[in-house]
Amino acid sequence: MAGTLETALVQTLNGVQFGFILFMIASGLTVILGILDVLNLAHGELFSIGAYAGIGVFGFVIGVVGPPSGVLGGVVFVLAVLVSVLLTAALLLPVGTVFEALFLRAIYDRDQVYQLVLTFALLLILLDVKKFVWGNTSLRTDAVYSAINSIPTSELVGLNYPTYNVFVILVGIAVVAGLFWFFDRTKTGRIVRATAIDREMATAIGVSTDRVFTLVFALGAFLAGFAGAMAVPPTAATLGMGTNPLVLSFVVIVIGGLGSLRGAFVGALLVGVIRSWMITLYPPGEIAAPFAIMALILLVKPEGLFGTWGETA
Repeated sequence: MAGTLETALVQTLNGVQFGFILFMIASGLTVILGILDVLNLAHGELFSIGAYAGIGVFGFVIGVVGPPSGVLGGVVFVLAVLVSVLLTAALLLPVGTVFEALFLRAIYDRDQVYQLVLTFALLLILLDVKKFVWGNTSLRTDAVYSAINSIPTSELVGLNYPTYNVFVILVGIAVVAGLFWFFDRTKTGRIVRATAIDREMATAIGVSTDRVFTLVFALGAFLAGFAGAMAVPPTAATLGMGTNPLVLSFVVIVIGGLGSLRGAFVGALLVGVIRSWMITLYPPGEIAAPFAIMALILLVKPEGLFGTWGETA
């Protein structure tokens, strides 16, 4: 019985950890969809570029700091990893800015088919950019994952659980709190939400929608890069790694409600935990489970769990 409970707890924690990674990806997609009304098919490639770039940034920063030694050294090392993640995400800011200003701004008034074709073209371009810069081989950064896991967490969670997974969960909580604080409590966040609710009224009161749109797309790219850097230490960066997170992100935002940040959070945790449980209970159902959840919710509540951005973000 104790073994079963421990397995259930570990799988739940794994699901929560994956859910937070998925939320970091889906939140950027949700913000872009909620304000710009654009389904960005290139978002998964921004995530994978964050993973590739993160490996280089990790190597540089960790090389300066050195491996963890003692309690203080462990704290410094974890902070260095967090700084590396933030630096990696910052590298995606100009990419998002250029994409919005140079490509998307010209077609906002056109049918969404144009947006889908354009973002799909950007997806293919980014895929070739990755091949040119990093080649066809997968890359890893095992040193970061192993070093953080050398710090025990049994005192925190009551079982032998990877420290890096705990780190992801804690950072994920901070990201969720930061996003909700930004959109609910700051002037810029309120302007962004006002633009999402009524674009014409925001323009009438002097809001520069061009700046808001650029900010939103840059924020979406930042979150994608952040998620990529957080996701890569336990795994390898591969050319095709952006596809599955993109598809699951669409599932998450449909479950939560198109454009709802709160819905993206709940949907990401739901998909993450159910997917993790299925790995233990019925492995072939791991892929189908998120889509089954989406279909069930759409049957009961077609607008998603929390509706649209403007009402219940």
